[in-house]
Amino acid sequence: MKPPRLKLPRLTLSGLRRQPRKLGPWWRNHRRRLLQFWAVGVASSVVVTAASAAGYLEGTQAKTLDLLLRLRGSELNADVVIVAIDDEAFDSVGQLQPLPREYLAKIIRGLQRAGAAVVGLDVTFQAPTTHAADAALARAVRDFSDDGLSRVVLTSGVMPKTGPLADGALLAAVVRGAPDVPEDPDAMIRRTTLLLPGPGGRFEPSFALAVVARLGGLPQRTLDEALGGGLGTLALPEFRRGHGLDPRGEPLTIRADELLRINFIGKMKSFLTIPSNAVAALADPRAEIAPDNPFRGRVVFVGATFQESRDFFTTPHGAMAGVEVHANVAHMLLTRSFIRPSGWVVSFLLQVVVVMFTGAVLVSYPPMVGTLVSVGGMLLVGFPASYVIFHRGSYWVDFMLPILATRFLGFGADTLERRRFKQAFSRYVSREVAAQVLSESPGLRGERREVSILFSDLRGFTTMSEDMPPEQVAAILNEYFDAMTAAIFRYRGMINDFVGDAVMAIFGAPLQDREHALHATRAGIAMGEALEALNLRWKREGLPQLRMGIGIHSGEVFAGNIGGRSRVKYTLIGDAVNVASRVEGLNKELGTTMLITEATRRLLGDGVKARDMGPREVKGRTELVHVHELLALVGGG
Repeated sequence: MKPPRLKLPRLTLSGLRRQPRKLGPWWRNHRRRLLQFWAVGVASSVVVTAASAAGYLEGTQAKTLDLLLRLRGSELNADVVIVAIDDEAFDSVGQLQPLPREYLAKIIRGLQRAGAAVVGLDVTFQAPTTHAADAALARAVRDFSDDGLSRVVLTSGVMPKTGPLADGALLAAVVRGAPDVPEDPDAMIRRTTLLLPGPGGRFEPSFALAVVARLGGLPQRTLDEALGGGLGTLALPEFRRGHGLDPRGEPLTIRADELLRINFIGKMKSFLTIPSNAVAALADPRAEIAPDNPFRGRVVFVGATFQESRDFFTTPHGAMAGVEVHANVAHMLLTRSFIRPSGWVVSFLLQVVVVMFTGAVLVSYPPMVGTLVSVGGMLLVGFPASYVIFHRGSYWVDFMLPILATRFLGFGADTLERRRFKQAFSRYVSREVAAQVLSESPGLRGERREVSILFSDLRGFTTMSEDMPPEQVAAILNEYFDAMTAAIFRYRGMINDFVGDAVMAIFGAPLQDREHALHATRAGIAMGEALEALNLRWKREGLPQLRMGIGIHSGEVFAGNIGGRSRVKYTLIGDAVNVASRVEGLNKELGTTMLITEATRRLLGDGVKARDMGPREVKGRTELVHVHELLALVGGG
């Protein structure tokens, strides 16, 4: 006996294709708006990228990088050592300025005995002091040398014109660098240039570059030949993690017009900092120096940190002595830890990705909510990602540019939505009222309102339609609705619905209108006059005449947007709507043209002439409705 065969559903390729079509309805419903938002988003990305490339966003971008640098914190670094001429040292030399040169000579000799690899002396010598003092300093600089090239790097600029420090042999034996560092417009030090204008129209290396070059054994002549024209390539020493110092690292191309963002390792005293008095004491031949002291084989910067020096600058990490700024630049050169901006192409592509996502969010939520969600998402995701990338590789992906593009997209989406709303709403109210609604009630939130509701209906239109071609019926209706719409708009009314040949209009919503009853009544009279004018023309054209019934009731309703996410409609909810509809129907029974309820009659006061038709039963309501036939408005309609 064979086992029964199981009938399994056949899985076909066409069946497989039908599976992933769940997004189809969503795409069809939102495609047009989504494509509009994407177009605005890409345009926003182009504008932001262009503004960034032109430097208009430099201030904003600089502050985002400041934030990343501060969040990275500080770690003590001993690759570069700072000898600080602090307040204690300044007091010990009698607070003399310029600093006594015998004292500086002791610092240099102490570093020589400690085995420093190179010393950057961040002190200017504008004028000679005593011959003995200047000679002591010059001798210390010359004595600390290799093959006639001093390991002490001096600052360039004004030097004494006479005396030992003006000796040509001394100047030929040292490497010198410009100590100036450019400031941003907000007086903050964030960037540096490695080549600065020097005498004779040529360029000279910055102080930090000169120190690093001397560490690699490069004399001043080599630097002048390679960089004097403003562009050159140097093989500079490089610290390689786990391998120590490579005297000839990867060559660097150096340009005079290039501003590098300084990759500060932290706030002040992030480098190993030792008071100058302790170092000066090492100049004494009797002082014992440990073989593994912190200066041996290291780059050392000597500079003033005492308050009277006024050699302090504002940086992303707060106030910092000038000598430490140079140390940060030198460390950046030695470790090749340059801040690498992502570039405009990567930035633009990232912005496009973000605005594409934002566009999808905006079509699913109101513009302001969607913008907040998108910007919040960028801050929660983009900022941490930017921080991790920067912290691990010094790559700077500016998370603010996508946020700016998203914000512009939000503005654009809001403008599109307002335009779409105005175009759509203008079909139901006049353009002036639509603009006012947009400025006063853009969300059309639901709320209780006292309004007047007008219903109108054509008499005998159904019978007439049976004897006429559909095209002619549609043409007559279009003319009729155009005339009725103009009359309603004239008196600040809103057309809520067309049902067949019936019209429902609202007065007093969405905009507040204290005279909603009067405006509804005037609109009803204007509608009757417009129909009379149409009948005269239609009569000449041999077309049938139309009659109309109008009912107006005033009362409290709930007015606002009603519906689901895919379809929303502004409408009224409440018993007053049903009453107005039923009152219009009483015109057939009473042989009248326009009826108003007692509630509307009270609001009109003495400004109306009406015939009391008494309380009447209306369909679907147990309570009688008191109605009046409108005859005229006092003072005209």
